[in-house]
Amino acid sequence: MKYLVVIVAGLTDRPFAEKDNKTPLQLADTPNLDALTQQATCGPVQTIPDDLNPGNEVSNLGLLGLDPVKYASGHALLSAKGLGVEPSPDEIALCCDLVTLQPAHDDMVMKDYTGDQLSHDDSGLLLNALQEQVIDVPVTFHHGGGYHNLMFIKTPPITKRLSPPNELIGEGIRQFMPEGNEARELVFVMNQAQIILHNHAYNQKRNIEKKDPVNSIWIWGNGRLPSLPSFWKRYEKSASLISASLMVKGIGKLTRMDVVDVEGATGFSNTSYSAKVSAALRELETKDVVFLHISAGEEVSLKGNIDDKILMIEDFDIEVIGPLAQAMETMENIKMMVVVNHVSSAQMMKYDRAPVPYLVYPGSPENSGHYDEQLLETGKPFSSAPELLTAFLTDKL
Repeated sequence: MKYLVVIVAGLTDRPFAEKDNKTPLQLADTPNLDALTQQATCGPVQTIPDDLNPGNEVSNLGLLGLDPVKYASGHALLSAKGLGVEPSPDEIALCCDLVTLQPAHDDMVMKDYTGDQLSHDDSGLLLNALQEQVIDVPVTFHHGGGYHNLMFIKTPPITKRLSPPNELIGEGIRQFMPEGNEARELVFVMNQAQIILHNHAYNQKRNIEKKDPVNSIWIWGNGRLPSLPSFWKRYEKSASLISASLMVKGIGKLTRMDVVDVEGATGFSNTSYSAKVSAALRELETKDVVFLHISAGEEVSLKGNIDDKILMIEDFDIEVIGPLAQAMETMENIKMMVVVNHVSSAQMMKYDRAPVPYLVYPGSPENSGHYDEQLLETGKPFSSAPELLTAFLTDKL
């Protein structure tokens, strides 16, 4: 038996009063998901444990079969593994995202945690400037390929959780800045970075063009990195993983999966869906399990773009689910699971720890045949993501 797991961000949400109390998923046209639902086993799964903050490093650990409480990991160290870099024993790894802040009264507001979907080349220019011009702090910047980058700094571990920028859209940042003696050098680096970025030719050009500058870094993702057991040891199945996320790639590498890089995979709505689908189908020829991670819905959700979220859902249905379902018709002994990583709400512009739906095809339908949040009221509930994956891979679903 072959197993395809599609992990997708940003599908589910809360109802919008201005949209007749419907969710974006209920408003979207999803003929392929609806057709699968009519022949699938569906239900809810709780991907975020009660005692952990909602986040991708939590939900994706679980959906890749690892207990996120037992194996709680820092986002930065997972991203470092995905990027193929490692801090020295006297350094700590931190995420260093290039962001856009907007002045507001006596504070600065997080406007765009992606720096307007900062490109590979432009982010490289800005990272190089930071590396050359930040002084008096032993720090090394590592280019992640876009807005999401890494910073290694020689300082004792930071014990207090640093807030991710994607949690802060529309928020004044002052209350979320690193605090205390252990974070003094982080604030010093951030202050220097703002001056360097303000004066950079890239931002001077954006100002002339009346575009928002990429005017700050945001430091976060601190934490430990426990030893993760291999996927083969847990399931005795070979596995590949396809994702644009450095953090998800890091989990894949640490658990000895084959991590497949796909040209054109951006993590945004402009990602090359077709290339990722083709890569997944190729991997199924030789692997028992293939994980296909799609994160395009997260940005539009956290920025509160309702209409863009609806379009993203429709693109996902047409460009990912459609071709995969069609390919499965010509394959034998294969099952597919589609599962949302966690709620990324366009209504709240936040993550939510509410349960999310899973769909296993082919299966035993017990629902209306429409793929939306109503699936949370049907089928067998799972209290954790690892429990769901294990049931799927052991043919109990």
